[in-house]
Amino acid sequence: MRWFVRVFRRLAVLLAAVATLHAVVVVPAAFARPGESVAAAPTTLRILSFNIWFEGTAVPDGLDYVVETIRMTGANVVLLSEAGAATPAIAEALSTPEQPYYAAASDDAGIVSAFPIIDEADLPYAKKAVLDVHGREVATYSAHLYYRNYATYLPRGYGGGVDEPSEFAQYGWDKLPDGPVLDVDKILQVNADSGRTEVISHIVADAALERAKRRTVFLGGDFNEPPADDWTAATGSLFDHQGLTIPWQTTAFLRDAGYVDAYRATYPNPVTHPGFTWPSDNPDKDVSELTWAPEADERDRIDYVFHRSASGVKLVSAGVVGPRSTIVRNERVVEDTNDNFLPIPEHWPSDHKAVLATYRLAGSPPPP
Repeated sequence: MRWFVRVFRRLAVLLAAVATLHAVVVVPAAFARPGESVAAAPTTLRILSFNIWFEGTAVPDGLDYVVETIRMTGANVVLLSEAGAATPAIAEALSTPEQPYYAAASDDAGIVSAFPIIDEADLPYAKKAVLDVHGREVATYSAHLYYRNYATYLPRGYGGGVDEPSEFAQYGWDKLPDGPVLDVDKILQVNADSGRTEVISHIVADAALERAKRRTVFLGGDFNEPPADDWTAATGSLFDHQGLTIPWQTTAFLRDAGYVDAYRATYPNPVTHPGFTWPSDNPDKDVSELTWAPEADERDRIDYVFHRSASGVKLVSAGVVGPRSTIVRNERVVEDTNDNFLPIPEHWPSDHKAVLATYRLAGSPPPP
């Protein structure tokens, strides 16, 4: 009788183990039965947002250094600004027999990917590419927004290239004769007149259609506008913010739409980790070619990587890619912040710094 009990108990343990295995085993897609759910293998995405400055031609051999930068970061998705015809050339230079790269190009924004591109589209001021990431479809958007009506210069005492019929249009990019503009409503109106928030709203609407197809969404680029999360009371006395708290509309719109700013989510404190991407120092260029407001501290974070919050999308890390030095009041200055600066080539090809965000995609795509 005791022998029978022992055998019965062992059999029960064995059956329980088999049941547990059945519960955790992921069925490969090739062997899945119709209607059976399939979990995608975890994948790491390293997304680089990079303004390459006149298609990589602003410095000698600049395109070679663009390619070297991408290789050094290990980026497998690159959101390019000022890329134009250089986009396919970058993909070709990165490609190897073991790992081809794919390109989706426009006359400005472009996308280079180590994953096959299964669909692409041109949007105003942006390029979209849908990637096949090991069976999971990922919609990526690279945006290079309107550079004029650069309202962040107004509180710094410069015109910002404001368009007619604004009262500031007469000053172009020059220093304002009456000094910094301190009226937040006027600053925000100039910013709204740029159309940047409207462009992003169209991208978000397009991305909603992609999400309805169970596609994961990432968005980045050079927005030519600082983040609402960086112009706060904490930074009011810094960086020529003139004590102002300004809820810049474009990033505020994205935040309210459920998009996460990778750098600020990783480093929430804009004082210790401002993450400036503009202007970047570039030792191969004269300072006069790197600053547009020479008597001001014009540093801002205007280059981004965002993701739309979704199940299975985990932000792992973020960093600034570019020289630690910058330009402040027409002089080269080394940043004394705690920002996470990543290694770069000997020669830097841009007047912007880039942003790298690393993500982990796990599990099945989110439900529509």
